[in-house]
Amino acid sequence: MKQILMIFLLIFTSCTNHDNENQDSPNVIFIMLDDFGYSQIGYNSEQISAEDYDPLFLNFALEKGDYSPDKALEFSRMATPTLSRLAEEGVKFTNAFASSNLCAPSRIGIATGIQQNKWGIYRNIDCEAHGPEPGSLLVEKLHDAGYATAHIGKWHIGSRDQNMVAQYMEDYGVKDSAGIYPPLYHYPEIRKELNRNGYMGSCLPEHHALNNGFDYYYGYNMWESPFYNATNVWSGFEHVPPNPQYNTDLFTDLAIDFMNESLSKEKPFYVQLHYHAVHAPLDPKAPAEYFNRFDSESFILNNFYAHVFAVDENVRKLENFLKEKGIAENTMIVFTSDNGGSIGRRSTLPGNAPYRGHKGMYLMGGIKVPLFVYWPAGIKQPIQNNQLVSALDILPTVLDATGIQLPDNIDGKSLLPYLKNSSKMPVHDYLVWSGIHGRTWGFMQQHNVLPEIPSRDRAPYAWVVVKNNYALRFIAETPANQYRDILNGKPSFYELYQIDDDPGERMNLLEEKPEIARELKSIWEREAVNYPSPVKTGKDKWSQLIVNINE
Repeated sequence: MKQILMIFLLIFTSCTNHDNENQDSPNVIFIMLDDFGYSQIGYNSEQISAEDYDPLFLNFALEKGDYSPDKALEFSRMATPTLSRLAEEGVKFTNAFASSNLCAPSRIGIATGIQQNKWGIYRNIDCEAHGPEPGSLLVEKLHDAGYATAHIGKWHIGSRDQNMVAQYMEDYGVKDSAGIYPPLYHYPEIRKELNRNGYMGSCLPEHHALNNGFDYYYGYNMWESPFYNATNVWSGFEHVPPNPQYNTDLFTDLAIDFMNESLSKEKPFYVQLHYHAVHAPLDPKAPAEYFNRFDSESFILNNFYAHVFAVDENVRKLENFLKEKGIAENTMIVFTSDNGGSIGRRSTLPGNAPYRGHKGMYLMGGIKVPLFVYWPAGIKQPIQNNQLVSALDILPTVLDATGIQLPDNIDGKSLLPYLKNSSKMPVHDYLVWSGIHGRTWGFMQQHNVLPEIPSRDRAPYAWVVVKNNYALRFIAETPANQYRDILNGKPSFYELYQIDDDPGERMNLLEEKPEIARELKSIWEREAVNYPSPVKTGKDKWSQLIVNINE
C-alpha cells in the first residue's frame, strides 16, 4: 500500500511540476505593422497637437485637400482603443527605433538581433539577395526549447525561389545560356504566369521560415500583399490561390487556429503576426464593420483609419481568445512597426509627428517607431520607459522572458529588467544606422525628377548616430537632377540635433556643439569598420560614407 501511495505521489508531483513549467513559460504574440507611423496610434497621438506636424507633410496634405488635418488627429485617437489600452497597462518604450528605415533590412535585424549592416544589408534588394545566415534566427532557440512557433504574414527576409523562373522558362521553351536566363520583362506571358503562381511571394528553401525555426508558415516573402485576393501568399511550401477574405481578419484567424492547436498539445506558443496593414496599396476599401466607424467626407481618411481600426479589433479578438482559454495573464504581447510610416496621400496625418520625414529617409521620422510590451504576469505596474531602445531588442527580450540564454554575438539587448522596473542602467549607450536616404517611400517623392526605381538608385546614402538624445547625421552628395527642389544637387553635409527638445529637427547644433559632433562621428568611425559594402548595389554610394573616416 505504501509503495502504491509513493508511486501515486511521484506521478502527481511530476504532473504538477510539468504544469508549473508550462505556466512559467509565457506564450508570446509578436505583432508588427507595416509602414505604420509613430503617431498613427492613439497613445502617441494623444501627446501631440497640430503644431507638432512635420510642416512639409502638413503642407502636402493641405495642397492635396483630401481631408482635414484636425479630423486626422481625431481619427488617430479613436482608431486604436485596444492597442492604446494594452500600451497604457504595459510598458511603453517612448524612445524606440527601428533597425533600418526600410522593411526587409529592419525585419532581418529583428529576426536575428544583429545589426544588419554587418552583413552588407542596407536596402531591401540587399536583404533579398543575402537572406538570413544559417542558424541566425533567434526563433530557433524558442523552437529548440519546446515552443510551438508560427509566422503569419509578411516575411521578406530572403530570396525568391529562382528555381521557379528556370522551370517556367523551360516550360515555355526558353533556353538557358551559361546558367543565366534572360530578364523576365522580355517575356511578359511568362512573367504573368509566374506572378499568378506566387513567384513574387516565394522563398528559397534555405531562407524559408519552415527551415529556420518555425513549425507553421502562412505568408509572403515580398514587400506587400494586397488586402484581398493576393497572388503571392504561401502556406508552408504550397502556393495559396487568391483568397477574397480581408487579410487582416484572415491572418488573425489563422493565428488563433495555431494557438488552439498548440494548447491542445500542451505546448507554449510563439506567434509572429506580421500584418500587411498599413502598407500600400491602401485603396481597397476596408470591410464595413471597420469603415463605418469613421464619418468624415474623405474616403482616403476614413479608409486609412478603418484599416488601422481593423488591426485593433483583431487584437481585441486575440485578447478575448486568450481570456477564454485562461492564458491571458501569462501571454506576452509585443507591438511595433517595422520602420517609420510611409506617409503620403493615403497614409495620413499625423504620420510620424512630432518627427519629420518618412520611411526610406534617415530623418527621425524614418526610424522612430511605437513599441510596447503587454504581459500581465510579468509586468506588475504600467511603465513609460524613455531609454534608448531598438527593435533589435525584441527577440532577445522574448528569449530572456522564456528563460533561454541569449547568444553572445548579437547586438540586441534584453528589456526584461525594464519590464520589471528593476534596472535604470542604459539599454544602449548609442545606436547607429546607415544606408539609403531616399524620398521615394512617402510624400517627399513629389520632388523626384525620375521615376521611382531610377530615383532610388541615384539617391544618396547616409549614416546616423544617436546618443544621449543627440542625433548626428551625415548625408552624402545628392546628384544634380535628382530632386526638383534642389535641381543642382547638394554637397555632402553633417547636421546635429537634440531630438528630445527638438524632435522636428529644426535647429542644427553642429556649430554650437562641435565636441558632441566629434564624439558621435568617432562612434560611426568605430562601427563602420564592421560594415561591408552593400551585397547587391550602391557600392559607389556606400564609398562616400566611409571615404571621410578619420578625416
